[in-house]
Amino acid sequence: MLCHCVGCKYNNYCLVSLIKDSSMNLAQAMLVISQRIPIADASVQARLNRAYDTVRNLGSGYSITAVSNGVYKVHKESTAPAFSGVDSSANYVTDNKSCTCPDFEKARAGLCKHRLAIMLMEEMHNGD
Repeated sequence: MLCHCVGCKYNNYCLVSLIKDSSMNLAQAMLVISQRIPIADASVQARLNRAYDTVRNLGSGYSITAVSNGVYKVHKESTAPAFSGVDSSANYVTDNKSCTCPDFEKARAGLCKHRLAIMLMEEMHNGD
């Protein structure tokens, strides 16, 4: 599948294209995922809300790209002013069991924002 994103370099691996072609919307995916995880834990709920915002804002500072089957790269663009010389961009590799972000180790059940974002996107793509 070719990517629909303007200027996207990921073509067949762009998850934004997969979502545009999916039958489940983000709100439906959020409901399904929230039934599978320990949502009563406030920190998990907060991470799921941030994951929702990440997926909703794909293309606006965030990108998620499939690297291989079940492995994704999550990229956050720098939010520092260009003149500051600071690069606050970040790249993390995540799958259904791990993430390279610093939050993964301390997040309950390893449910960092990036893993939850991938869960949402996969549910949107694979859900009925």
